Amino acid sequence: MKAPLRTKEQNSIIDESEQLTNQTTQAMSLHNLRHVGGTLVGPRRYSLFTPRKALLHDTMEANENIYNEGGSDTHHVIYLHAGQVFAGLRPAKKSERLVLDVDTQPIPLPAKIPVTDEQTKRRIYDLAFATLKYQTLLEDMLVDSGYYSYNTVPDENHSLIMVILCDMISRQFMKLPKTRDDPIIPYIQEIEEDLIAHTTKLNASLARNRIKFQARSVEHLLPEAVREREKCGSQIPTYAWVNELKLSVVDVIAELEEDGYQKLGCLDLLEEYTFAKDTHCCNVLVFSAQQREELSAHNLVKSGALVIQDKTSCLGPHSLKSLLNDGEDIIHTMVGSGWTTAHIASICNQDKSIIYACGVKTEERFEQLTSNMERLGIHNVKLILEDFCELDYMDPRFKNVKLALVTPQDSRSGITNPVEYIIHEGEDASILRELSQENTDEDKLDGLVSRHMDTLKHAMKFSKVQAVVYTTCSIHEAENENVVTKVTEYLNSRNNGSKNSFRLIPPVLPLTPKDLENQSSAKFLKIDPSPLMGGCFVAVISREDEALTASDIIARAAAKGLCDTPEGNDNNDEEKPKSKRRSSKSKGISPKSSKSNLTKKGSLKHIRSSKSSFTSKLSDSSSGSSTPPNTTQRKTRIIRTASDMFAHHFTNSSESGGDVRLLPEGVPLTQATIQRIQTKVQITQPHQEVLPHPKPFV
Repeated sequence: MKAPLRTKEQNSIIDESEQLTNQTTQAMSLHNLRHVGGTLVGPRRYSLFTPRKALLHDTMEANENIYNEGGSDTHHVIYLHAGQVFAGLRPAKKSERLVLDVDTQPIPLPAKIPVTDEQTKRRIYDLAFATLKYQTLLEDMLVDSGYYSYNTVPDENHSLIMVILCDMISRQFMKLPKTRDDPIIPYIQEIEEDLIAHTTKLNASLARNRIKFQARSVEHLLPEAVREREKCGSQIPTYAWVNELKLSVVDVIAELEEDGYQKLGCLDLLEEYTFAKDTHCCNVLVFSAQQREELSAHNLVKSGALVIQDKTSCLGPHSLKSLLNDGEDIIHTMVGSGWTTAHIASICNQDKSIIYACGVKTEERFEQLTSNMERLGIHNVKLILEDFCELDYMDPRFKNVKLALVTPQDSRSGITNPVEYIIHEGEDASILRELSQENTDEDKLDGLVSRHMDTLKHAMKFSKVQAVVYTTCSIHEAENENVVTKVTEYLNSRNNGSKNSFRLIPPVLPLTPKDLENQSSAKFLKIDPSPLMGGCFVAVISREDEALTASDIIARAAAKGLCDTPEGNDNNDEEKPKSKRRSSKSKGISPKSSKSNLTKKGSLKHIRSSKSSFTSKLSDSSSGSSTPPNTTQRKTRIIRTASDMFAHHFTNSSESGGDVRLLPEGVPLTQATIQRIQTKVQITQPHQEVLPHPKPFV
């Protein structure tokens, strides 16, 4: 019987595997023999059922000399900590050939990896994350190659075997160069030598898996969703916001240009030693992905003038900036790494506003965050150990809190580069488990949604809070649109629509026309994962008072400089009618008298006159006529209200000087709206043209 014909792709895979096998066989010839008592014996056989040295949880104390001698970046130390991370994160067994021991419990994650070097941390988490992604392949290879016998029960060293094998596949089973100064951990060395002895069989098993699934490379054995996320994460730029308490944006750009960096006007052209300004956040600079490690060692980053942080965490502070007035306090529901809280403090007035950051939890974390704030020059942040939902919203400390930033502990499904997110955001390594899989745990997602809604409801219980900014790093609709919509409906149903109702308003960010086209709704901002940034969601819930709608419109126009603040709209003038009413009651005059009606009519005339002056201002600006300003008038007082949040979605002036129409409140500036408000040109068809009739011949 003839063997089935192979395709060209299968033949190429077999040739490649045979070539790798020959190379590794030649490279491993020195490992096949070892010296024991002065004689050469065969390779060491490593049995899974013989007693071996267990993983050391107190490895920091047992191998303290390794870290003190500067050997924390050696591959044995990386294997050790990557194995600990994988042991705490590994889900249930994925290979049908392995048998799980019921008594075996997952090793808890270490609270903190005792490595200070950022590059070494990155290598540890990268190896643990890669092992999670290729868990099914690695387990099949261990059984198929004969390293594990059939129905093998993985023991305590299974995690170390997995991470070492994953690293061997990434370097195509090539031998690692060693130096004399490399510290050696004995039992890790024993496992590594045993895997090296099985290189040929392991490589052949890998080739069989590739032929079975017709994979052109090892990466094509991953699910498509995981592969696309990994592709975006490898291309995503490095974002860093400027700490304006240390240096201004102009000074930071000038110092970078002195160091050889070149400023570009487009993000698509980023390369080595180039940077650009972000389109959504004015104090955020964008660098190429290759500059991440070099930028971390720059003097601007070490001095605190430049802070590396993912862009998805920068949209929330800039949404708050447009809503904040001087003298108002802010509460942040989860401090996390502290960089988001520090970003808020850097863009607000430190002498007039206080930022309350919740969820510190431990004293050690409190000291670390305090030290970071002092290094950045921030002194208006008050750290709170308790969880946000445990706070009393009637506490006198929060009497001046007008804004809240809700950053819940979401699924992080929009993150494309989880390793960098863990390093710079201080995130828990548990996000590696979910992002290494293709499917989402629905039960866990339901629990997260319930906590998000409770946090958002508790934020709106603060009586003085006028707006809540809700931001996540998730792409699931259940965590984003559904949460803010249901909470808004719930709050309005409790108020019965009488007063202080809540509504969703678009975030105040400089959106481009392309951003507006990609939005499914004008009420919030949702960005999908891409090679430029990760996925995120931003929404703003505002507390509105219906009685202030007309004055908010006039105040918004005054803030833009289109009209002056009415004289009768000051606080002193608002108190005068109240005093008149009190005096009228003392004289025995009923409040429904003709005088009160005249007062109401006069106020309506005043609002109409202010609106007419506002319209005349628009017509004057569109016609291009300019009148000298009246120096005798009092200075315009800029008022920032909730309705002013719509400023970036409207256009009330035209640079071309054509016909200008004022959009009604609540209409977003979309492509359809632009076409509707443009001046319609009357087109005359050729048969409709009026031709001059010739004079009759005389």
